[in-house]
Amino acid sequence: MDLRQLNTFVQVAELGSLSRASDRLRIAQPALSRQIRLLEEEPRVPLFTRHGRGMVLTAAGERLRTRAASILRDVEETRAGLMEEAGAVRGRVIFGMPPTVGAVVANRLVERFLTAHPEVKLRVVQAFSGYLLEWLQGGEVDIAVVYAGARAAGVRASPLLVETLCFVTASGQVPSPHHGIGFAAVAAHRLILPGPQHGLRLLVEAEAERRGLALDVAVEADDLTVLKGLVLRGPAPHPARAAVHEEVEAGRLHAAPIIDPHLSRKLVVAEPLGRQPGNAVRRFAEMLREEVGAMVESGVWDGQLIAADTKPA
Repeated sequence: MDLRQLNTFVQVAELGSLSRASDRLRIAQPALSRQIRLLEEEPRVPLFTRHGRGMVLTAAGERLRTRAASILRDVEETRAGLMEEAGAVRGRVIFGMPPTVGAVVANRLVERFLTAHPEVKLRVVQAFSGYLLEWLQGGEVDIAVVYAGARAAGVRASPLLVETLCFVTASGQVPSPHHGIGFAAVAAHRLILPGPQHGLRLLVEAEAERRGLALDVAVEADDLTVLKGLVLRGPAPHPARAAVHEEVEAGRLHAAPIIDPHLSRKLVVAEPLGRQPGNAVRRFAEMLREEVGAMVESGVWDGQLIAADTKPA
């Protein structure tokens, strides 16, 4: 095995297709196929199951993918560490976040970071907090924003923000976006919510149970874009006004904070324990906090910024 073969393997595993990996790596497909074949011949086990729609990892392939990703990250960190001796901000940062956070902060943060540090390769991935914590543990993600509550050994968390939960409606419906709405009034509506395992759904259901209220959930949807489209036709509790900021500013949606009680969720910045972050990751973490702070100050993100500290997640 060599690093080139491992990198090819990881790309094919991620994309599930030799042709797509060929386009990404700009390497002829027969050459990629040969590298995968050589990789399989050494341990004498198949790493992929081939079918008409692409390639799927076998159990052995899954094991190698985890180890290969870790090896490639170690090599990249070593290379970046040598460069950092001169104070350079280089290397690669893999940043993870839930979809609701990505809709708020990703574009602004990525543009600002790459403008300041063009030599850094940045990759952004979206997933629910539980998956992000697993990827942090496995070395597949360098830094992530996750919702507090999910825990994972080997991950340290630093508080970032307490965001206010809002009640989102199509423009022209009550309540006014300038006033809050009580939770009992929210529960009286037919609602659009994420699925039963989603953190937002669990938070809303816990409050309803505490008050002895029955929720009328008309539609369940986990995708943020789908949720926003559905909300244009009916109301729903929503993670944060920031996630629908553009629609609110355009007058298509209204977002009123939920009061009595004020419902909120805490966001934390999570990083792997036992791994010294490079200059690029440290600078990215700084810019992340700066960007979130600027959005809170400007009113784009309705919440309270929390001073950074470090503790196990």
